Amino acid sequence: MVGDRALRAKRVTRLFLVPETEGPALLRRLLFALSAVASTVAFVPAVHAAEPRLTVSKAKLDAALKCTEGVTDAKRTPIMLVTGTGASGDEAYAIGKPALDAYGAPVCWVNFPDNTTADVQVSVQYLVSGLRTMSRRAGRPVAVFGISQGGLLPRIALTYWPSLRAKVSDVIAAAGTQHGTTVADCRVKKLSCTPAAFQQAAGSKFLQALNNGNRDETPGPTSWTTVRSSTDATVKPTTGPRPTSALKGATNVLIQSVCPGRNVTHIGTALDSVTFALIDDALTHKGPAKVSRLAADVCNHPYAPGLDETSTPNLITAAGSLTAGQGPARAAGPVLGQAVAAAASPIRRQVRGPAVPDRLLVLVPTRQSRRRFLRGHRFRL
Repeated sequence: MVGDRALRAKRVTRLFLVPETEGPALLRRLLFALSAVASTVAFVPAVHAAEPRLTVSKAKLDAALKCTEGVTDAKRTPIMLVTGTGASGDEAYAIGKPALDAYGAPVCWVNFPDNTTADVQVSVQYLVSGLRTMSRRAGRPVAVFGISQGGLLPRIALTYWPSLRAKVSDVIAAAGTQHGTTVADCRVKKLSCTPAAFQQAAGSKFLQALNNGNRDETPGPTSWTTVRSSTDATVKPTTGPRPTSALKGATNVLIQSVCPGRNVTHIGTALDSVTFALIDDALTHKGPAKVSRLAADVCNHPYAPGLDETSTPNLITAAGSLTAGQGPARAAGPVLGQAVAAAASPIRRQVRGPAVPDRLLVLVPTRQSRRRFLRGHRFRL
């Protein structure tokens, strides 16, 4: 036994490259020091720990990213527009194009799988890849503006891929499903739901994992601003002590606190004059937006600059019809840029399939957890 211990000490001594005569004593001192250090750092979170590997092919990720001119070597902060459940990135850009053109910043967007109804943990990989590519092209940090699920995805991305935090200066989340919506519970009411809708329901295991414990809801040096409407009928609660769209550490704005009595729908939140004023304020000042800096006439016009007051309500109705018919496949029909005249027309057909299990699948770096992805049924969120 003594000989065995000596042999093991000799082998370990060689590993640490110390003289054999000093090996046993020095090794004991070294192990003691290492144990003390380990006990100290065990409670320090690893900011740049191993990030989840992207399992979607590079070809698919690259093909999903679209950008306007001006992103390469951008002269001003470019904006990543992140769509909500039931719409493609192309459609979201078509909705906001007049306002985005009036604002003047270069814009990118991503076409997520199945019109953004797929597993959120798969969709977020498209955003992670898009942000990496966009910031590299721009040569500077970018801003993110998202609606509904598009307000949740950036938080997932910056939480689990911390290297993105230095690449994103601001996140502005409109009507985000940060803590889930109570409008419909896919588990209790046995509703037919897409994977994304299942995961965004209040109380889902996915959101429990994301919001677990004392995790920072606004990670990194990124500045966070949220905006919501008390008349949102899709993502609730929007008022009370814990609005689902609000985040600890962010500037959280209720549109009706700025413009009392204003009736703003879920989709309309992204087009509201208050929302675009907050975007402008956040991107032109250090830190998140501040209501105190908004122009005195912000409530004079209901929509963002560039949007016509007469036609925009029809555009919002068309967008609602589009997302109400969301699903993995789309029937032949107009894209949203042409949908004002066809607001009452069915845009997509429904594709039904097995319900998706509600569990954390991708956001841990294990091979078998990432391989699970089931398609589900339709549900508008």
